[in-house]
Amino acid sequence: MKKYTQTGFTLLELMVVIAMMGVLFAVGIPSFTTMILTSELADTTNELTLSLRRARGLAIESGKEVVVCSSTNTDADPALVTCSGVTGNWTNGWAILVDRNMDGNFIGANELVWVKEMKSDTTITFTASPDTGTANFTNDFTHTVTFSHTGGLKDGTAGEFWICSGVEDGGLLRRELSVTVGGETTFTKNQTPATNC
Repeated sequence: MKKYTQTGFTLLELMVVIAMMGVLFAVGIPSFTTMILTSELADTTNELTLSLRRARGLAIESGKEVVVCSSTNTDADPALVTCSGVTGNWTNGWAILVDRNMDGNFIGANELVWVKEMKSDTTITFTASPDTGTANFTNDFTHTVTFSHTGGLKDGTAGEFWICSGVEDGGLLRRELSVTVGGETTFTKNQTPATNC
């Protein structure tokens, strides 16, 4: 008589492995989602910070006004990219434009320096000029930030952005980006989850 030996997994072993995988997925997927949101928030904050710094540098270098503005058509032909002029469009993207002919008009491809297009499915939100009760940040950044030829803010008052993750999980992850009267841009991480974003 031939003796057969069993190879492979028993049903019990297979069920234990599947249960362990289920626990790992249940713990890992939410952590991975939070990691992706935190990364997207950091990238967006860095890109806006660099855009503001670049605009300030261009204003000093060119001796002309430079604007960073919210734009609803960042995916358009460069000749068609314009400032939206409407409050709350920072989530669509922004553009840097130089007033090369000094006519106060930031329209046309020759004025465009750079465009940032936001993903259409982003959860990132912007609050320009939040009402923080701080007298130091009174500049209205709701649709434009304008640097004068000296590199300072044209309006002569400092301003601020709150950039939020857009997903509430015991509060929102938030970065606070501020621009001083002299045009210096800094950002800080909000250490406690924000409820007012």
